[in-house]
Amino acid sequence: MRVNKVCLSAICAVAISTVNISAVDLDTISVESSTIADTAVDQKTEASTVNVITEKEITEIDPKNINDLLETIPGVTADVRSDVVEIHIRGVAQQEFMWENTGVTVVIDGVPVMQDGGKVRGINIDDIASIKVIKGGASYLYGENSLAGAIIITTKKNKDKNGGYIKAEQGNYGYENYKLKLYRSADKYSANILASYKYEDGYWWETQNDAKTIGGLFTYYIDDSSDISFNADYLKKYQETTRGSVTGVTEAEENPTGEDDGDWAYSHDYKSDIYKYYIKYNKDFNDGGNLLATTYYYKDLYNYISSPQDLDGDGNDDTYTAKNNKDIKQYGLKAEYRNNYKKLAYMVGIDLGKKKYDSLRVTTSDYSTTRRGRTTYYYAGEGSDTITNDKNYAIYLETKYSLNPKWTMVGNIRYDINKNDYESDQTDYDGTQWSNKVLYKDKNFYNVSYRVGTTYDLNNKDVVYANISTGFRNPRVEDLYAGDIRGTSRGVTYANNPDIDPETTITYEVGVRGNIFSGIRYEASAFITDTKDIISKNSGTYSHGIDGVAYYENAGDARNKGLELSLKSNSRKKVSFSLSYTYLDAYYTSHDPFYVSYEDFDKAYDIVGNQLPRVPHHKIDLIVNYKFMPKWKLMTELYAQSHYYTDETNFVTMPGYAKVNMRVDYNFNKKLSFYVKVDNVLDKQYYRTVYLFSDRNGDNKLDGEDASITVDPGRVAYAGFTFKF
Repeated sequence: MRVNKVCLSAICAVAISTVNISAVDLDTISVESSTIADTAVDQKTEASTVNVITEKEITEIDPKNINDLLETIPGVTADVRSDVVEIHIRGVAQQEFMWENTGVTVVIDGVPVMQDGGKVRGINIDDIASIKVIKGGASYLYGENSLAGAIIITTKKNKDKNGGYIKAEQGNYGYENYKLKLYRSADKYSANILASYKYEDGYWWETQNDAKTIGGLFTYYIDDSSDISFNADYLKKYQETTRGSVTGVTEAEENPTGEDDGDWAYSHDYKSDIYKYYIKYNKDFNDGGNLLATTYYYKDLYNYISSPQDLDGDGNDDTYTAKNNKDIKQYGLKAEYRNNYKKLAYMVGIDLGKKKYDSLRVTTSDYSTTRRGRTTYYYAGEGSDTITNDKNYAIYLETKYSLNPKWTMVGNIRYDINKNDYESDQTDYDGTQWSNKVLYKDKNFYNVSYRVGTTYDLNNKDVVYANISTGFRNPRVEDLYAGDIRGTSRGVTYANNPDIDPETTITYEVGVRGNIFSGIRYEASAFITDTKDIISKNSGTYSHGIDGVAYYENAGDARNKGLELSLKSNSRKKVSFSLSYTYLDAYYTSHDPFYVSYEDFDKAYDIVGNQLPRVPHHKIDLIVNYKFMPKWKLMTELYAQSHYYTDETNFVTMPGYAKVNMRVDYNFNKKLSFYVKVDNVLDKQYYRTVYLFSDRNGDNKLDGEDASITVDPGRVAYAGFTFKF
């Protein structure tokens, strides 16, 4: 019975994307959409588009960053700069790229990870066991910031065996990666432990990084119907900088690594300590009910230096003038009970949590800056300590009802209470005397989010589904009270606007999934997502205000609509493939004038009808696996996307690109295997990520020479082996 216990465990709930749809019995429908674990997806009664990347697929792709995995999923894109990744779904919130969250909830082993400026920290790519992507507004499950969907990452799954494996690989630019994993299983428990080390010089200038991790998962089987799991992880990470970019298309061609471009990266020497703990309890009841509960604690402690300045007047930066410490801590409790009664299945859950973000910045040298004829002075010892607390209390419900053997109705609703506060302690010097300013502000939000959907069984192979889903994002307290908090900075006076509404999305989706042509699984969907009350500065995201005054507001609305298609064949065949395609059209339906900052002035533009930046209309990914000999396998991947605009004005267009990746595996025996992988075989140095927000070169026009561009390294090779024992 021990195998049944392992499969019962919440940690071992593997996302089953290979389910034969005709095997699902509607007389015993159930609710699988857990927010705690990466549980199975019921392909017959799931009313939304849900994509799963299995552990086997991750092993075959052998990703070096999470984008290598996400680009295989329709509708998902990731902006990648060196080791920093921002994840987007269906182009929602794509115009945002600095301090903003991207409208995608990222859940790692049940922990809804707090994002720092839209960037997800603490993902150890070598530790990912599976990924599930839920598309459409997903606040009905995950609450705030789930405007576009959710990424659920599972890093560990206990196995019903003893043993383990060693993996070692090396590659270009000093890449090294070593991994050890051990499994142990007995009648009353199962456990695993993982240790890894990764180092890379980095293709781009000053992008050396390394990561050391150790963690373990222990599951104790209390009896035949219940278990409890304990998890602990520690990740120590270093990044020289997070830049990986150059300014302008000319520099991108002539100096793609950014070396010796005369500029220092704004921030440097990131040192991180990331801890993750959780306890999960899983209980099956005699009446068919199930209780799944988890309590978690997560903290990300990191520090860095920033603000390079030229102190000796020779025209070159010579020192960093600020020290920064940032502590992100979060803890909480989530619990779900699910059961079914005849034709009705239901789940009820609670979500209680707190996120604390403590940011300390201290100026270490005296210096001054001059912009637009105004000189601002900074003095050593000035600084600020800001603390934000986000407390969340939520209850949610999901129901499925079988109207008849072919037709199922799905309903979700969630109620969130978000209590947010902001506290700052700021020390300033005006050249003659020191001053201290302490400020406290708070705001509560109350939100209801929902999903309604249906599935209809056309036959034994094909299912039609449809849904309407919602998402929301609350304004930050520092946006509501920007006047009190930021005051006047660099000639711009900020004003309060405490009446900003939450930003919301509503998604309409219809799709069909099933099996065709000897077991090829397919899913096709069409969707429209309307974003209302986009939160932004009145003058545009990164401009300097209108007539010297800036405040945050609900600046406009957008519509994202498109088509998605995925095909997957039987991976056990000699030749197998997976294909994903996305067509996406994302544009502003209303918006206040958008201001662009030039060297000597700001100019307003009408962007209604313009495309959202960095959203290609077309994206395709094709992977073909060919087992050309009993011990040999060749994987070939083609990824391509069309051109896109760099910013909201749509003045500057960046070209699309295509790349080919290849991997050859040789299984020497059941224990030992070798591989060689070449990414970007054709050595195409395309633009990975492009941002444009001002006239950076000061020629009073906006063009490609003002863009911040991350150039792909081109052809990169890796080789390694895995030994199982």
